[in-house]
Amino acid sequence: MSHAPQSPPTEVAPGIHRLTGIVSNFYLVEEPGGLTLVDAGTPGDWQLFLRTLDTLGRRLDDLDAVVLTHAHPDHVGFAERARREGPTSVWVHQGDAAVAQGAKLGKGDAGLAKYLARTEFYRTMISLSRNKGTKIIPVVEVSTFADDEVLDVPGKPRAVHIPGHTPGNAVLFLESRRVLLTGDTLVTHNPLTGRTGPQVMPSGFNRDTAQALASLSALENLNAEIILPAHGDPWHGPISQAVRLARAAGPS
Repeated sequence: MSHAPQSPPTEVAPGIHRLTGIVSNFYLVEEPGGLTLVDAGTPGDWQLFLRTLDTLGRRLDDLDAVVLTHAHPDHVGFAERARREGPTSVWVHQGDAAVAQGAKLGKGDAGLAKYLARTEFYRTMISLSRNKGTKIIPVVEVSTFADDEVLDVPGKPRAVHIPGHTPGNAVLFLESRRVLLTGDTLVTHNPLTGRTGPQVMPSGFNRDTAQALASLSALENLNAEIILPAHGDPWHGPISQAVRLARAAGPS
């Protein structure tokens, strides 16, 4: 994953655009009736989002919903700004709702000191701090979802609760397109070590890494062929194979 200036959006599946912000990828799901944004980058990615709308010939008021995979600063990002200026609804799993609204973020199950020898650690942390991505800008009003709920937003994603990275961490499954938006549940680039390939996030960013690995079993029976992570490039192939590789990669 490049930490160079933000890249232009790319269509990674029919009607799904990947926006690569400073630290994370986030995705715009396009339907004739409206748009759903999955995650909202960092607050510093707002202009990238507006430029993307412009490129697609869309306007901010076409955005029906921002659906957060979890409540971390580089995913909640500019969600409150979109909610206010859109106006748009912001969705998050009930387990992460309090944090999205400004409650204290839980600590990782490993300290960050173990990554100090890694260049990738500095690249990620510097990028986060430059783009106001170290603290959540609270979302004043959120709509919550539960496990296995199909959200009534453009694209009709099915939310699957995958705790471990955070208590309310979830993936979004676009069943008809066989696309799985995995957020930080399963990534292809490690933002602290630089390791590539399917894996869970590093322990320094997980509330419970053992749980994050165990929870992957909930993905295995989904009929997904395109995996769109928040860190790293898309991964093509059955999700069961990606889960197998992530388990083999283990914690970091």
